[in-house]
Amino acid sequence: MTAGSESAACLGQVTKTYGPVKVLDIPRLDLARGQIVAVVGENGAGKSTLMGVLSGTVTPSTGTIEVAGRPLAPGRPDHARELGVALVAQEFPLVGRLSVAENLLLGRLVVDRPAARAEARALLAEVGVGQVDVDRMVERYPVPVRQMIEIAKAWGHHPVVLILDEPTSSLGPVEAGRVLELARRHAAAGGAVLFIGHRLDEVQAVADRVIVLRGGRLVADLSPHEATEERMIREMVGSELARADLAPPPSVERARTLSVRGLTADGLGPVDLEVRAGEIVGVAGLMGSGRSRLLHTLMGAQPRTAGEVLLDGADFRPRHPADAVEAGVGLVPEDRKAQSLLPAHSVRWNVTLATLRRISRRGVLRPRRDKEHAARIIEDLGVRLHSHEQPISDLSGGNQQKAVFGRWLAAQPKLLLLDEPTRGVDVGAKAEIYALIDEAAQGGLAVLVASSELEELLWICHRIVVMAHGRIVADLPRDRFGKEVIMTAAAGTQSAAAPQRKAST
Repeated sequence: MTAGSESAACLGQVTKTYGPVKVLDIPRLDLARGQIVAVVGENGAGKSTLMGVLSGTVTPSTGTIEVAGRPLAPGRPDHARELGVALVAQEFPLVGRLSVAENLLLGRLVVDRPAARAEARALLAEVGVGQVDVDRMVERYPVPVRQMIEIAKAWGHHPVVLILDEPTSSLGPVEAGRVLELARRHAAAGGAVLFIGHRLDEVQAVADRVIVLRGGRLVADLSPHEATEERMIREMVGSELARADLAPPPSVERARTLSVRGLTADGLGPVDLEVRAGEIVGVAGLMGSGRSRLLHTLMGAQPRTAGEVLLDGADFRPRHPADAVEAGVGLVPEDRKAQSLLPAHSVRWNVTLATLRRISRRGVLRPRRDKEHAARIIEDLGVRLHSHEQPISDLSGGNQQKAVFGRWLAAQPKLLLLDEPTRGVDVGAKAEIYALIDEAAQGGLAVLVASSELEELLWICHRIVVMAHGRIVADLPRDRFGKEVIMTAAAGTQSAAAPQRKAST
């Protein structure tokens, strides 16, 4: 804490143990008013536990926490909110069957409904999403919009300490910029921000101070000048992080795995697109551009209204995701908790879901073969765990995501659709996932990956298509890659942002 600054929160001798394992050990941490403190570390480093202790959702084993000079009752989230702590969690706890307005004002006695809706609209406008319909059910909005609604909800509490846990993980660059500006505004108004992030460029852009956790311990406390990307990664992983070179693009003679002509759906199209065997094609665009909608339509999760889709030259018309899986298409969705995992079930069960038919005999699952199959997937993907039978919800985000990848790679699909494949994943796990994607493509798998992280697309893709308003507005080969080119096309301000490239015949 800088000299003379007032403390917004202070943690002293805080530890947390689960059985014999100490997952957090923080001798002292001060958060000053007017300061944005970024917290970085690998999955499992203790970031979520630290956040939980300060927000009252985790009871520390030892130690004290003060907020604005007042002691926080351990394990009391209601008391934390009362003292002025607001948390924007990565897995946001919105109630899908309630309206946006009801979620924003949840827990408050609402008598004047028109006034409540007006207040909800004002909150959404403050965070830059004033176009959201406050009377619409939250579950009808995609993950990026729900993320902004959760931020608006926290903002409405006028907190002393605002905790942002991966607040931009599902957002595009423009929306992420709005969130960073909100953090700056909160600090400028005298609040404190605890910013937990994996996007190191955002950490560098917004943080007044960077603390690094490794193995539950605070191993570095860096000034903005000290917090270079190389230094942060070295402190996080304890060594330099090596990254393999991307394989060259596949030959144009390779067969087209996916061919799309005039595809339309609700809010999408018309879209023309092709992906060849062994090719990694990225899909970039701002929030609401249609990235996820395109993948969900291809997967059969959203009905198409027109157009032709060919998979390995054959007509592909899935009416349900199960049809797509049967035809050889897999999807790693952006919201793994809600759309991909069975959180209460074992890691073994989660990784074998897509291959149960293959390891069954006449519809009867053979337990021994199931266990052997799961063990191979877990070992091949490097999933770190204590037991194959532990609930997958016990794993870190990076290991959960690797398990989901393992499920689909084991199914040996023709086409793999990836929607925000490294959302909520640390830099070390990202590098491992990138290597998995590259290795699968070298083996002939066609990959279509939608991501809000431009760095990710620039790093792993052979080609990038840019979407705006449900259409592809640019198709960029690797020698034309560039953040400015992509963002200009995504914003619809590039006169040369080419119309879609016509596929060769």
